[in-house]
Amino acid sequence: MGDGDVRYEWSTRFARAIAEELRQGVASGAMSRFEADQLLNRMRTVVEQALEPAPILG
Repeated sequence: MGDGDVRYEWSTRFARAIAEELRQGVASGAMSRFEADQLLNRMRTVVEQALEPAPILG
């Protein structure tokens, strides 16, 4: 399994876990659908920034 495959598997599991947590939060009334959408959009930005390859220095 290559590095890209590992990243894909991890990101897929992470996305599914987040989606399930948000679904449960909305279903329980802990947050509205609007709040869940806002949180998801903010998390997407943070995760995309975290997964960007680091620049090669030197």
